[in-house]
Amino acid sequence: MNVQRHVPAMYHQIADLLRDAITRGIHPSGQPLPTERELCDQYDVSLTTIRRALAILREEGLVTSRRGAASIVRERPARRIVVMGRGSRLTCRMPTTTERFTLGIDRGVPLVEVRDRLGQVEVFLADQVEVLSPEGLATATTKVMDVA
Repeated sequence: MNVQRHVPAMYHQIADLLRDAITRGIHPSGQPLPTERELCDQYDVSLTTIRRALAILREEGLVTSRRGAASIVRERPARRIVVMGRGSRLTCRMPTTTERFTLGIDRGVPLVEVRDRLGQVEVFLADQVEVLSPEGLATATTKVMDVA
């Protein structure tokens, strides 16, 4: 039986390498990444490949970019604790374009909606909250939702 293994496209591999470098602090928050041309030379790939890799990191919320400027490693905001009430439901979703512009949300940052038993909804930026259930609070066990 011939089993084919999926090999990620080159731009996915470069995005993985850059993500790892960002996570390890080689490219610290608030600092620019190397220029597109420098990344082309470093990885010996085309400008299109680098732009696709950077687009992945932008969609993940790891970097921000503007036309004509270097991509900047996005600052990770401090998280605040949100405690869900009993019977509340949590939903994660991507913001609409209108919400992104209205709330000033970077690409790649999902929203967390907490709907209480009465149907009232509070919306939070997922990279700025840690959501606890009442049970989690009572037992002092927490799970950080690092979705961005």
